[in-house]
Amino acid sequence: MTPAMRKTYIGIGVLAIIIGLMMLIVPHQCIKAIVIILGVFSVANGVYNLFAIRRLIADSDFAITITIRGIISIIVGLLAILLPLIFAGVIWTIMVYILAFYLLISSGMEIYGATKMKKVGINTKPYIAEIIGSIIIALILLIIPAEIGTLIVRLLGIAIMIVGIGLLFFETRNKTLIVYAEEVPNDPNESNNS
Repeated sequence: MTPAMRKTYIGIGVLAIIIGLMMLIVPHQCIKAIVIILGVFSVANGVYNLFAIRRLIADSDFAITITIRGIISIIVGLLAILLPLIFAGVIWTIMVYILAFYLLISSGMEIYGATKMKKVGINTKPYIAEIIGSIIIALILLIIPAEIGTLIVRLLGIAIMIVGIGLLFFETRNKTLIVYAEEVPNDPNESNNS
């Protein structure tokens, strides 16, 4: 492993410990940060759908579905970014639910799009992973406003800290092994004459 890779793993380990501590100590602020990050990804996904995915198939129904999905992604993403920054309290909880329902609806539209893409021979494995991920995140968002959501965030914080500590432990135990080659004579008879 190169020194740069080792530094990367050490950095990731330290970052994981810090994020885990933050999730453990201030779970509500971490939830807000996660929703804002999901908002950024939603905007990026909407733009990607409008400019790349929509043109994959020359089917007007597919293009309309993906266009609607892209526009909704951008709108919900912008709301997820801006509302938590502007308002607090009830608006925040409403935004979490809106984001969760958007992810579920978007997954349904993505299933339709993936079905159309599969019919024309386009690899849909990345889209299947996105569908499953969206559904899982939506379900998590639906339980986050409840008290159990805070507990889940804290447990995830502990798990992330353990991963970070494991990375640091792994990197300190597995240092790069350097092996020096022996000098080998060109003529096998040289070693006997010496």
